[in-house]
Amino acid sequence: DSGSIGLLVPLPLFVMPCASELPESFQQWVGKERCHSKSLLGNNPKHILDWDGIRLRFQWEILFVFGGGAMLAYGTVSTGLAGWLAEQMSKAAVGEFVFILMVTTVVTFVTEVVSNMSTMSIFGSIVATAAQIKGFDPVKMMLVVCFSSSFSFMMPTATGPNMVVYGTGLITVKQMAKMGLALNIAAIVVASIYTCYVLPCFMGSTFASLPAPGHGGGSSN
Repeated sequence: DSGSIGLLVPLPLFVMPCASELPESFQQWVGKERCHSKSLLGNNPKHILDWDGIRLRFQWEILFVFGGGAMLAYGTVSTGLAGWLAEQMSKAAVGEFVFILMVTTVVTFVTEVVSNMSTMSIFGSIVATAAQIKGFDPVKMMLVVCFSSSFSFMMPTATGPNMVVYGTGLITVKQMAKMGLALNIAAIVVASIYTCYVLPCFMGSTFASLPAPGHGGGSSN
């Protein structure tokens, strides 16, 4: 799985010697100016990855943040909360723009704790079915879910880039959540307007020729 691959790549670096530890002939061939390095502790490391430097400088709280996010995501899915939210949205008697705005808002905040693929699998089929019942274009609604499932700006565990930024130690969870909330709101408004009014102008009659989600053939109405 992905975890095994993630361990397979860095672990050998803990035993692979640095260039400064290699034979003199190899250093001459590579160039001695490339064979000097310093560890995070300031000493000369013997291996490419220095465990002492990582152990002292690594922000171990990231593991707790990431683990807590994984538990929250599992609970959201396993308890049926995400599915319940999707079903409640499908029952709302609202117009197309309000429905798009509602779907975008819910999916945007759910994907902060649930992976993009899980969010798509939970909301996609229900939203597409609800769209057909309400007389909306199901393909357009699937695009709404697709776009919204990528709006993960608030939590460190939402996406890999968020975790990388948080791992620098230059930003706190509170700061990320505050700025991420503003980005989420902006993304919700822009995406709702775009998918409801702008996207159909570009797509034209293309929507009508696309098969409805969840069906092997046929065209959407």
